[in-house]
Amino acid sequence: MRLTVPFVLLSMAAIYADELATLSPAAAYTSEYGFSDYHFIDPDRPWHVEGRSNWVAPAKFENHRKGHVDYTDVDSAIYYTQFFNDENSLTYEIGYDFLKFKWKNNPRFSQSNFNYLAASLGFVSTTLDKWRWIASAGFSVDAAHLDMAKSGVGHAMLWGRYNFADCCGVHVGMLGWYGVLNGHAWPIIGFDWKFCDNWSANAIFPIDYSLNYAFNENWSLEAAYSSLGGPDRYPRRARDGMEGFRDPIFSVHSNGALLLLKYKFEHLIRISVGGGWDFGGWIHIKDGHNHHGKYFHYESAPYAQGNLELTF
Repeated sequence: MRLTVPFVLLSMAAIYADELATLSPAAAYTSEYGFSDYHFIDPDRPWHVEGRSNWVAPAKFENHRKGHVDYTDVDSAIYYTQFFNDENSLTYEIGYDFLKFKWKNNPRFSQSNFNYLAASLGFVSTTLDKWRWIASAGFSVDAAHLDMAKSGVGHAMLWGRYNFADCCGVHVGMLGWYGVLNGHAWPIIGFDWKFCDNWSANAIFPIDYSLNYAFNENWSLEAAYSSLGGPDRYPRRARDGMEGFRDPIFSVHSNGALLLLKYKFEHLIRISVGGGWDFGGWIHIKDGHNHHGKYFHYESAPYAQGNLELTF
């Protein structure tokens, strides 16, 4: 899920961008289903476009008679930021998210491709001394049906970073969501630490667990503990349900280790590519009334990820 303001002169904008760079974790949730850390905010460049994709090699289910799953996801978004003054801004976002969970032997529904429309508002403030706060709210909904009552999920986040020292920040807050007859909330707690010129680390529950090495101002390497399937227990509605499971509710989740090679050019472009190992996960399927849930576990497999961001 990368964190997210002073401007009067061009030099002030450069300072602003440098400050943001220290607040930018890798993010288990970033841009997924309307969540963002607003690491891209720049008073000289109000527009931001980003996209990310994960592909996982076919993974067998623990009961091999149930076959295997083919997994792909894509998260993309367009943002526009309005600046009220040098310390407060509001960012508007519209996004598209895609999930492919193709399981031929799925006993409860046959749909394999899922498309979501997402939108959000995010307020970012550095008014309080040494603090940077994000307050955001938004929703995601099945893009094929746009039925908020059945498939809409609303979410909110309050995330603060306290500049404890020049090399260290402390993170606190809360995030959560409700929809499709399910709801969850999580505390945000952790720290980021730049412990030498080239090395930095993030340990922020439940958003980012990563270790970064910078070769220079453009190139870096990141090792991260990552999540697939969207935020943990994020509810979804399927169509094409089997008998007794009309419009079933499900969630998908797995964790893995990821190594990324990252490139950035000033505050204009960021690209990263890499791969890792998905440790295996589960799909939890319930009926349309949120009852009779069952977990189906699948095994580990390699996976790859690519990211592209443009700010202008």
